[in-house]
Amino acid sequence: MKRRTVNPVATLGIMAAVIVVATVLDKAYSLGLVAIGGASLAVCSLVSVTLSAMLYNKFPYAIAAGALFGVTSFVLAYIFPSPIFQNPLASVVPRLFIGIVGFGAYCLARLAAKGMMKFAELTRFPDVLSVCLAIAGAGGVALYIILAREALPAAAYFVLLWLAGAAELLLIGFAVACVARSFGKTGERGAEHFALSVGAFFTVVANTALTLPMMFLVSDAFGSLADVYATLTLLNFLPELLVTTVLSPIVILGVRRGLRLGIDGRPRVKRSENATEERE
Repeated sequence: MKRRTVNPVATLGIMAAVIVVATVLDKAYSLGLVAIGGASLAVCSLVSVTLSAMLYNKFPYAIAAGALFGVTSFVLAYIFPSPIFQNPLASVVPRLFIGIVGFGAYCLARLAAKGMMKFAELTRFPDVLSVCLAIAGAGGVALYIILAREALPAAAYFVLLWLAGAAELLLIGFAVACVARSFGKTGERGAEHFALSVGAFFTVVANTALTLPMMFLVSDAFGSLADVYATLTLLNFLPELLVTTVLSPIVILGVRRGLRLGIDGRPRVKRSENATEERE
């Protein structure tokens, strides 16, 4: 009973410490960005939230990760003065949901990855073609970012960017499935990497989609919600999205390996336990 009580508490304490340190780092290196009218980047914070939410593959930790991030943002808004985030409607409330959204996307992506593995196996889709499609998709997203920036309203540009990014993740996941099939592997690690990337992607999307409207609601600094999106998309959202999506799976899988967890974040079953079960 003691072990069951202490372990979650200790884990939450470590999560809180990691998120606090990451948020302080974000505030420290973003001082110049704030000075030119942007908002501080949350790259380290979002990587730490994604790590905390998905490390053990348990829903309660996903809820706790977002809540801890929100409370940390609220407290640090007084240390690194930020009038907008001193209002809990902007700092705490939106962050309560980002871990939930990210974890839900991660779970759905794991199911999708299994489906893509089966589809790749059944169709024998050429692995080279799948990789080319993924590369072409990445090029298309890059062109969209460059060319559509001035052609579309800010809100529409932002929403379509999310959809384009999600579609590109699916192309990458399918390419991973096809390549794994060609090498005669189950692709378990690749599938998990893909699912974690999707979870990280939607963690950032949820953070931006929920926080920016609240920033507009509690501040008079912006004329309209479109102005908020237009101002912060390039300065904040894109760097956060790119770095968090790429870095989070690597960090999570590395920490899982260091903690001797399975690829999926679940505790590994010891051989002695397997032997005992076989005897019984």
